[in-house]
Amino acid sequence: MSPGFSDLIGDPLFQLNMVLWLAQPLPEAAPITPLFHERGFDVYAIAPLLPIPPDVLLAATDTHLAIQSGVRPDVVLVNLEESKYAFTECKKSAFGPASSTADQARSLLLLAGPRSHEILGLVPGQVSKALLEYMVPENAVQPLGLSLEVLQRDLRERSFPTGDYCVFGISLNENNLSLTVDQVGGTFFNIAPGQNPFMEREPDTDPRPLYFIPFDPDVEQSKDEKTLCKRILFERMHSAILAAVGHANPPCELTLQCHQILNDATFGMYEHWENKDSARNMRRLCRQFVGDLQKSVNSISTDAMTFRSPQGWQLSLPDQARHERVIEVLTRFCSESLELGLDPKPELFDDL
Repeated sequence: MSPGFSDLIGDPLFQLNMVLWLAQPLPEAAPITPLFHERGFDVYAIAPLLPIPPDVLLAATDTHLAIQSGVRPDVVLVNLEESKYAFTECKKSAFGPASSTADQARSLLLLAGPRSHEILGLVPGQVSKALLEYMVPENAVQPLGLSLEVLQRDLRERSFPTGDYCVFGISLNENNLSLTVDQVGGTFFNIAPGQNPFMEREPDTDPRPLYFIPFDPDVEQSKDEKTLCKRILFERMHSAILAAVGHANPPCELTLQCHQILNDATFGMYEHWENKDSARNMRRLCRQFVGDLQKSVNSISTDAMTFRSPQGWQLSLPDQARHERVIEVLTRFCSESLELGLDPKPELFDDL
């Protein structure tokens, strides 16, 4: 099996990007079959903080039930035509009903219950059905399903309004990656239960450069994996900046903003990111990267690139000669020379 895929099936960052790919409009010739998008599902939000209703929290406290006051599903998918919402969570492995992760699972089961419209801030008619959807490696499907069954039964016996759940398994064979769909998930998404191939396997191919979100500060990864993913993010930001400068028409002053750079680097997914802490961390990484890039650009002239709050970085391109020199410097810049193992510290402009 290809180490590029087999080692990543249990990586929540790979799973997150897999879900995003499955919800994208793609041409028929693409190597990925967008199983969710073909059934009318798109990305509604990434990591939104969804609050549990106060009366449910109070009832949980009274019955000594451990739940979270607010929970962040990794992705929320929506089929607007049918008013369906799927709260999607990616996990490396199964967990037991007595584990600390079970507190999150109870809260997610409540999200998918009959009050999901209220939790999403919608009116009742805007949500016809909701479902909690887990993505795990194939070998974790059965044990996780048993844990969720115990948790759901316990909640319902205590009269808590829970929703249904499904557990999808990710597997790899010689030819492709497949999603094993259970009966509940199949009915909700209108996907045939059983194995559904969705991506062609290319031996010795590393899929990480194809990620929508190449780096997520909230995902637990090894030091080496985190460093590699951060490098891919920096390379994406580098390409986005180089493209913006290349399209500039001097004489002009080009403005570079963190939000736009990150949105370009994640193929538009940054704007769906609702975890403010993660987004803030991503902006720190962007400022760290552009700050190093700025030093190289200013080797041409000390005022070639300046930072102005809150607009962002201002790149002065007074003529064609300066434009060509800046492009040359940017092209030579190498993100591998940066210190990728260190996380940037909080700054004054974190919320800008």
